Order: sequence, then structure tokens, then C-alpha cells
Amino acid sequence: MALVAVFVSTSCKKDTKTETPVDPTPTPVPTNTLAPSVTFNFKAMANSQTLTPVSKHYAGVYSDFYTVTKFTYYISNVKLKRADGFVFAEPESYHLIKHVEGATSFTLNDVPEGTYNHIEFLIGVDSLRNLSGAQSGALDVANDMFWDWNTGYIFFKLEGSYVSSGMPNDADYSMHIGGFKGKFSCLQKCSYDLASPIVAQKGKQSNVFNNVIIDEIFKTPVTFGFDQYYSSITESTFKLISDNYKDMIVLDHVEN
Repeated sequence: MALVAVFVSTSCKKDTKTETPVDPTPTPVPTNTLAPSVTFNFKAMANSQTLTPVSKHYAGVYSDFYTVTKFTYYISNVKLKRADGFVFAEPESYHLIKHVEGATSFTLNDVPEGTYNHIEFLIGVDSLRNLSGAQSGALDVANDMFWDWNTGYIFFKLEGSYVSSGMPNDADYSMHIGGFKGKFSCLQKCSYDLASPIVAQKGKQSNVFNNVIIDEIFKTPVTFGFDQYYSSITESTFKLISDNYKDMIVLDHVEN
């Protein structure tokens, strides 16, 4: 069964417009060591605490408890908008965040100088790359985030164990969400303004720090627990979950 869903962040809004086509064959992008760079950092949190994978149980919304053994998702098509209206779009913009494994950041190189006050990115993989088969880098099938040529990439994975009123003993769970077609598409766009802007300067690196709130996956606009999830595993359910977790990425602060 193909699962479907998506992510996003502070003031994130779903975008149904067609993505800008990209070359399906990734090519190396040269970097200028003197050009400004911007590093995005992501810290997973649950129950207002920094995530402790595998061993720690966290409270859900319906008196259920869960652990996290995998928390992985794609961020792609990253763009920065400058105060004068110029938009920097990262070439070959595909990044795989893997919290349990410690892969929690990526860097944009060769960013033109200036003051940037707006960030935009997708949670998931755009439709063209989904239809291009297995690829390399973050899109390599070795990352275990690819179903097949027809179904495409898995955008989001959350795995672990849980206990609930319907499952009093520890049971494994897995939420694998993807899908880019039709009304159940889970490709989401996160777009938000920066109160403290990114100031890209020659030879310097800026840092954008984000908190990723796992609790948001289970609430707003729809509240659900593990019993509810396993009683109705449908494309509609996965779409609703993606609408929930599009708010999970919350900007913390920017350092220049």
C-alpha cells in the first residue's frame, strides 16, 4: 500500500502550483570558497524536549506513548528571497534529513551577497524527479527512500514502537508517506518570512536554526492517535497527516 503525506514549517502554506522543471540527471555544482554560504540546521523535538531516539517514550494525544527509531524526510527546491526581490534558487536542491542517524543539516553554497528575508522549500521530491527513476546523491535508492518507478520517492518516514488503549503491549509502527499525484498529493511547500534576516557576505557563513516538532504530526488540523491511524489507513488519512506535519518545522533563529 502506497502511503502518502508531507511536511512544512512556520507560516507554511501548501502550494498546488507546478514545480519548476529540473534536469533529471544530477551534475556536480562547482563552489566558490569566497562566496557566502547558508547552512540549514534541524533539531528534532517531542513533548518540548530534544528527541532521544529509540529508548525514550513520548506522549501522544490520546493517552498513547511512542518511541522514535527513524525520523527521515526530504527537503528540496530551496529558495532564498532577498529584500530587493531577487530570488536565489539552489541548483540540484535535494537534501535528506535523517535525525536518528545524525544527518541534520545541509549548506547552500555560492549564495549571492545581500540581505534575505524569506525562505521557501518543499518537503518531498518534485514530480519530475519522481518520474526519473532511481538517481544519485540524496536521491540514491541506497537511502531506502524509493518505492519504484511508478510510485516514486518516500517523502517522510517515522518509525518506532507504541502502546495505546488498543495495543497495551509494545508494537512496532511505521508511517511512510509519499505521493505527488492528484488530490492526495503530499508534496508540500514551506514558506516563511525572517524577522531576523540572513545577511550573506563574502567569505562568511550564515546559519538558520529550525526546530522540528514531532508532536505536530498528530494534531492540527486533525487530531489522531495510533489506534485511529491503524483503523483507517487510506490515502485520505495519509494526506491529512501530511497537512498536520507541514507545521512541524519551526524557525528558531538566524546567526550571521
